[in-house]
Amino acid sequence: MKRKIAAAMAALAVAASSLVMTSSSSAQSSRPADRMVNLGFEDIATNDPGHLPRLAGQLDAVDATAVSLAVGRTDWTAFPSYSNPNAVSGAVAATGRDYVAEAIKAVGTSAGGRQRDIVLTIDVLLGRSLGEDPSLAGRNASGQRSSSFASVNALRNGEAGDRLAALASEVAERYRPTAVDLTELMFDDFTFGTDDLEDFKATTGLKDWPRNSSGSIDAADAHLRTWRSEAVADIVRKVRAAVEPYGVRTETDVRSPLVLATGDRSDSGHDYDLLLKQLDRLHVWQYVGLNDADAPPTKELLRAMNRRAGWRMSLSLGLWPSEGVITPERLGRELRDAARGGAASVSVTPASLMTDEHWEVLKKAWSGR
Repeated sequence: MKRKIAAAMAALAVAASSLVMTSSSSAQSSRPADRMVNLGFEDIATNDPGHLPRLAGQLDAVDATAVSLAVGRTDWTAFPSYSNPNAVSGAVAATGRDYVAEAIKAVGTSAGGRQRDIVLTIDVLLGRSLGEDPSLAGRNASGQRSSSFASVNALRNGEAGDRLAALASEVAERYRPTAVDLTELMFDDFTFGTDDLEDFKATTGLKDWPRNSSGSIDAADAHLRTWRSEAVADIVRKVRAAVEPYGVRTETDVRSPLVLATGDRSDSGHDYDLLLKQLDRLHVWQYVGLNDADAPPTKELLRAMNRRAGWRMSLSLGLWPSEGVITPERLGRELRDAARGGAASVSVTPASLMTDEHWEVLKKAWSGR
């Protein structure tokens, strides 16, 4: 009798162990294969000696497989640039430090020795360059000059685009990352200067901007979407040619669809299908705290992304809301929906908005602990 009871107890133990293992395996299989945290310029160019080691520990805790590092802009870099020595940030000018190299050393390898994918992100917006050379700036339909956006022509055919390709080439050669990523490469209101009109006419064959019955520019016209999208594709193609000799992937951030999960943002120059022909991967901004009420939910968006391009479309979950930061509970909900949508690649941005509670939520979602 005792032997029968012991045998039954042993069988129950095996069954329980099998159930735990199955549950653990299921939890692990639901997490994305690529799990990235984005570190902004504020995380890179820091004089706090403990900041990056703390981030490294947090990346280990959440089992991150990749990290994105902001290297700056063509006129404001986080390292001593040889392609444009006058473009270094104030922190680099004051110290001479290579903050990008220091960050890669600090967070590029886990405590267990596993190499993380390193994505070096270039911000395409400009600052002091537009003050030094206003001709590079885009203009809106009223003629107002942008303080941040270069014109379509300056990026597609001119000096702004040449500097972007040179910076991409330099970071690819210097650091040999997994990928170079472009962020804020989009066209919206500031695409109506005289140089852009000439580019528009040359691209479309039209003799003027599309106009509505009142004579004002019709900003919703399909010709503008096509023109902007072709321009972004040309810029990306130029960057890809600059980094390919170093065996580095080319990626870019894109806006998420406004309403339909199967759509894109060609109004901003983000024709997903066209861009996927030019580069390796798109990072789709799912900034749920800023999205309109009609924006597609995360699970629905993920399913559409998977059908379109699988791993080549990565979900970027942003912590920004209209005020403050989205709650840890909201982040957890979006991470669960991403898993239910079959996410192969997810990033969370930016690390600087992550509280201890956000890190705990991410740890539970990605490490299962």
